[in-house]
Amino acid sequence: MEPSEMLHHEWDNAYVALSYVIAVIASYMSLELAGRVGQNTRTAANRFWLVAQALVLGYGIWAMHFIGMMAFKVNAAASINYPLTVSSGVIVVLLVYLALLYVRAAPLTAVRLAVSSALTGTGIVVMHYLGMYAYQLPGTETKLAWLPLIGSVLVAMAASTVSLLLFHRLSGDWAARQKGVVLHSLKLAAAGVMGLAVLGVHYLGMAALQYHVVDELKVGIASAGIDTSLLALVVGVVSFLMMGLALTSMLMDAGRGGDLDELDFGSAAD
Repeated sequence: MEPSEMLHHEWDNAYVALSYVIAVIASYMSLELAGRVGQNTRTAANRFWLVAQALVLGYGIWAMHFIGMMAFKVNAAASINYPLTVSSGVIVVLLVYLALLYVRAAPLTAVRLAVSSALTGTGIVVMHYLGMYAYQLPGTETKLAWLPLIGSVLVAMAASTVSLLLFHRLSGDWAARQKGVVLHSLKLAAAGVMGLAVLGVHYLGMAALQYHVVDELKVGIASAGIDTSLLALVVGVVSFLMMGLALTSMLMDAGRGGDLDELDFGSAAD
């Protein structure tokens, strides 16, 4: 049997850039929210900020993945399994929440960090591969490239560990001792790196899945598939609205509770 031909694809650089922007904004907002949560999650207020952090980070990662899938351009009748796609988002938000809750439940230890990182990394990996499984291309078969697959898992676990360490650092006394401009700069730099890590997981994961044509008639043409531009627009708008809502909630909380320096978008006054 002759080997099947790989499905030709291209990348839409605008969508790739948008996916990175969403990942960076989600990362930055989650760093901000980590400062609101603090080390104590027993109060209703702190638990609220913990849920908000899990939603912003989990949804942001999912939205980045979704936009990244839209950047994958093929001349084929692609479709999306929406129940699987939504389920992938629910999974990552839930596991991120459990990881954030567990890592703050007691003083940070290597074991607690490892378990929390495994939860977060698993959520990211399951979300990405379930989301890619939901992206269906009739007339093709999928083959795995193990090196990028393993690479995507390792990057997800490493990024989760670093992110949780940053969240812990920014919710403790160390952050309270830093000047606002220093803290802002550190958060922006950290968000940029976290965004790159999330991007790396996604595009390594995409490289791990190779689509081969097995039935040219079923492959069809792109015009018979999904309208990617509309879907990407909807997800992008909802993403920015969600980040804006999180920011507005922090500002309103600071206005009621008083001290804008506490929000600091972080902590201490200059």
